Amino acid sequence: MTHDVVVCGAGPAGSVAARRLAAAGVRVALISTTSRPGWEGLSARSRALLTEEGLDPQAEAIAGPFARRGVWADGRAVDGTEWLAERSQLAELLRAGARSADADYRQDRVTSAIRGTGCWRVGLADGGMLTAPILIDARGRRGAQRRGPLLLAFAQRFRRRTAGASGTGIGVTDAGWCWWAELDQALWVQVVGRPRAGHPAGWIAAAAAQLPALARALDGASIDGAPAARPAHARLGAAGSDPTLWLAGDAALALDPLSGQGVYEALRGARLAATAIQSVLDGGDAGVAQRFVAARRAEAWQRGVGVAAGFYRENGSRGAFWSETAAAYEALLAKPAPQSALPSPDRERFAHAPAMRVERRPVLDGSRIIERDVLVTAEHPRGVWQVAGVPLVALKAYLDAAERATPAGAATALGRPPAAVASAILWLQRAGNAAASSSRVSSGG
Repeated sequence: MTHDVVVCGAGPAGSVAARRLAAAGVRVALISTTSRPGWEGLSARSRALLTEEGLDPQAEAIAGPFARRGVWADGRAVDGTEWLAERSQLAELLRAGARSADADYRQDRVTSAIRGTGCWRVGLADGGMLTAPILIDARGRRGAQRRGPLLLAFAQRFRRRTAGASGTGIGVTDAGWCWWAELDQALWVQVVGRPRAGHPAGWIAAAAAQLPALARALDGASIDGAPAARPAHARLGAAGSDPTLWLAGDAALALDPLSGQGVYEALRGARLAATAIQSVLDGGDAGVAQRFVAARRAEAWQRGVGVAAGFYRENGSRGAFWSETAAAYEALLAKPAPQSALPSPDRERFAHAPAMRVERRPVLDGSRIIERDVLVTAEHPRGVWQVAGVPLVALKAYLDAAERATPAGAATALGRPPAAVASAILWLQRAGNAAASSSRVSSGG
């Protein structure tokens, strides 16, 4: 084998996954062509994650913070704060971080990725071949997917005659929405709409005709470079059963830009994939690790789709684009089956379902992903394994069985510090544990 892991695609997600694995001593190859230029808005959470990944918060590729201003269809002001990142510069900084962790970086194009007996064979445009037992595909939107309504983002860079105030703006039009960023003499405008809603080359002018703030920003500005177009629909990459193939970045999860947090979810997903792969390389069960990643990716998908649906619905009065896009996203949200639609035995079971139940789920224990019994509640559908290092299921079993349950007795039985056990008991009480458990805990000793 030439490597332990080959990462195809060195955007933010691929580079972060490669850096984390390489820093852990894994032999990683990172392959990518050059990145497309463009600007990206970063939230405070995204910027914090980038800092955790070793990126200098004062790096030239990131500017801000800037005020973001706009108006929704109902006249409500949209205010916020964001940072601006130049995509190709940000990608290069993250690739440099992977290289500094000893990842083997190859600036090349992947021409084939074929799984053979015990390894992946990755062909490169220069004729080279890399082999590894594990492959991370971070090459963007490809493969089987669950997707939202088809949307296209069309962007253009402009140059203003003089440097003006820096900041970002957002506005809604009849046929879509627009985000723009001003930094010194540079202006970046991105319009999101339906792919077949007229020729994209006219979208920016059409948006400026409806958005006075955008028209003012464009006044006297000249086109600077070629336009860029890319898919903007939300997508969830299909979770496969191959324990040697992992997805990262847009290949795994992409959110509608209106929902925000796209960079955050890409970075978070890359870290999650790296943790899962490290667990497998350390001897952990690959199937358990895949279920762990898939569950959290599905949560992020539902959360992002819900936010997007809400924003589009808020602007539904603006026209068919908004109401129809909202309806399409709402149809993707998971909804529990109505009790009237369930067979009689199921209706009875759901009607008497406990507020808190025990299920077997994958959890992160240090650097390993393993299966443990967790407590599942309406507020914690993923399940909670432990609080302050105290396993909740074991604690609940003790409280249910003990004749006179005390925090000190639970601490002795579980071998945990009394203060930690007290915190876990408080969590159980707040989570609505049955009276037979939490309310029986004596305040003594």
